[in-house]
Amino acid sequence: MIRGRTRKEQLKMAEEFGFVDPPNAGGGCLLTDPRFAIRAKDLFRHKETPTTNDIDLLKIGRHFRFDDTTKLIVGRNKDENEMLKALALPGDTLFETKDHMGPISLLRGDDSQNNLKVSSDITFRYSDAPKGSTGTMMIQKNDTHSEIPAGAISEQDYLKFMI
Repeated sequence: MIRGRTRKEQLKMAEEFGFVDPPNAGGGCLLTDPRFAIRAKDLFRHKETPTTNDIDLLKIGRHFRFDDTTKLIVGRNKDENEMLKALALPGDTLFETKDHMGPISLLRGDDSQNNLKVSSDITFRYSDAPKGSTGTMMIQKNDTHSEIPAGAISEQDYLKFMI
């Protein structure tokens, strides 16, 4: 076990494993971030062999777990929205409000009618739509586009899914 603030042991170990020019220390480990650590535990609890794409998704957005195989990630800003679009895989479903500024969300897993509705309502809740209003959610899965009505889900109803 390596202890202390010095990197001597790390550098010695890197040399033993053949690393010629190990990178400089980059700050803290993401696992020390409590929110990231909770998300990582959730991922490893529900997926036997996570991909780098799964790990990249842990770094962004608000995360919601619907069941063992289904998860929703809601972007918090324009950059995260773009990252969600870039990280979407074939079979993932993307959500975006039609009439209001707001997040893009990515649903990975079971896209049942219930999960589509809950995902739409959670996404709508984080939009700039006036409180208590309803709107239209644009949904994209692969090359298929559709729209469904959406309204803000109650805090009590969405918090039970939040990771």
